[in-house]
Amino acid sequence: MLGKIESALLYLMRLVMVVLVLFTLFNFALWSWEAAHKPTPGTAAEDMHPNRDWAALKISEEELKKITYSDFGYDDTNQTLSDAKLAADPAVVAAFAEVDAVLRAAIERDPAQRKKLERDNDEPGLAPVQALPALVETMQAKERASQEMDAVDAAAAATAAASDAADSEGWKPQPTSIGEVLLQQTRSIISSYGYEAGRSFTLGAPQALKALLADPQVQKGINKQTTSMVVTNLLLNYGIVFSAKAGESEMSTAKPSWLERLIEPSNLLVFTVLLWSFVFLMMIVVFLRVERHLRTMSQDGKALAQRSS
Repeated sequence: MLGKIESALLYLMRLVMVVLVLFTLFNFALWSWEAAHKPTPGTAAEDMHPNRDWAALKISEEELKKITYSDFGYDDTNQTLSDAKLAADPAVVAAFAEVDAVLRAAIERDPAQRKKLERDNDEPGLAPVQALPALVETMQAKERASQEMDAVDAAAAATAAASDAADSEGWKPQPTSIGEVLLQQTRSIISSYGYEAGRSFTLGAPQALKALLADPQVQKGINKQTTSMVVTNLLLNYGIVFSAKAGESEMSTAKPSWLERLIEPSNLLVFTVLLWSFVFLMMIVVFLRVERHLRTMSQDGKALAQRSS
């Protein structure tokens, strides 16, 4: 019975060892092929892309325009188009208005405390409500004016700086626009994940902010901060959480194939260790079997000697 168990174990270990050896050789062959075909720093440019069809390479007109427009100080065409799509979407327009109403009600819950806080910090409070289409036009006009100012040459800028220094004492902070802050956050999401992500970000903002503002601790914190800080922090935090979730979903969808996971260097090391473990285990079983045979042979020899004597 013991001999049958040993034979079965030896057969099973031989089979597993063959599989492990073949798999290890396969991984080593793939690694060697990749190392041999990887371009080196001294490789000629034409040898790095031997089979590429350069005639089929086409330049995107939109990408070329985007880079060229930025050199001339023009608006970002992609941003302009996404702003227009947002302003033309009734659901997005309604979401902007709802966010403004929710934040405005939370900030102005205690008017006396809010006025005192704004007076102590020299803040003008909230800007008037502005519909999204008008808000987009206003922001784009401000950005165009800023770009035109950036295009002024150095001499004119130095002259303007001298005159602005004299009027710096008359400068006053501007009211905080909830719509502007939300639009900036939406633009950031669109630039990172695309228009549909920005639209989802805007449509989900009212519900998320309502749930957040219902927390008593958040309400206490709002009463201690200035209007600009409250609006910026709440919308920025919502954007951070949305971006984190979007990043997690991208990582979960971009899973490597089973073959890529199989030929990872860490897996190659694991299978090599398993291979040697089976080798040592097989040697132990073989030694035990040899020892048992030698013991049997010794006993048979002694029995034969006793019979002959």
